[in-house]
Amino acid sequence: MNKKWMLGSLALSLGLLSAGSGVMAASSSVGSSAIKNVAVIGTGKEGPATINNLTVKSVVPLVVHARAIYFYTSRGGNFFPMETFMYKAQEYRYLSNDIGTKAKLMNYIKKAYTHNAAAYYVQTQFLEHEGRMSQVNADLGNSLMFEKATARMLSKTATTAEFDLTVPYSSGQEGSESVYVKLKKVNGYWRIDTSPDILF
Repeated sequence: MNKKWMLGSLALSLGLLSAGSGVMAASSSVGSSAIKNVAVIGTGKEGPATINNLTVKSVVPLVVHARAIYFYTSRGGNFFPMETFMYKAQEYRYLSNDIGTKAKLMNYIKKAYTHNAAAYYVQTQFLEHEGRMSQVNADLGNSLMFEKATARMLSKTATTAEFDLTVPYSSGQEGSESVYVKLKKVNGYWRIDTSPDILF
């Protein structure tokens, strides 16, 4: 099987991308370092990060994009090979180089979140150790299918908005959850104004 197809199939099966709305950039190198980045592409030239007209239809791709950023950071980025260390009786792992400093991590998170949401997330979920960003070595996630969410606008002004998303569970599970999403317009584009660890 072609490596790009295999990687794309893996990303789809893990729920990192939804069919038809995602792109995986892979290098031609062999091994686990072949995966360079996962980006969800949707409306707008640069994808959901450039949404300036927020509607019940455009908020879902933005939330899916924000979740991809959260998953990438919460797993340590492209962390192969993983470097770990012990701190206060807990095992930590360093983040990959592309998000390995506080500035790089903040810039990456702010592609979908406000500065305040990103700063809270970095302050509460990461540790700067020997000049590098790290996190507790644990896996996170949930079984909600944000790609299939439906949105209801609760309020909207020129610079703030609130939505209630009805998000179904992954296949095999019944029901859905209601997820409250608060947004703010930053430099002309909408950003999630809730820390990723709280939202997801």
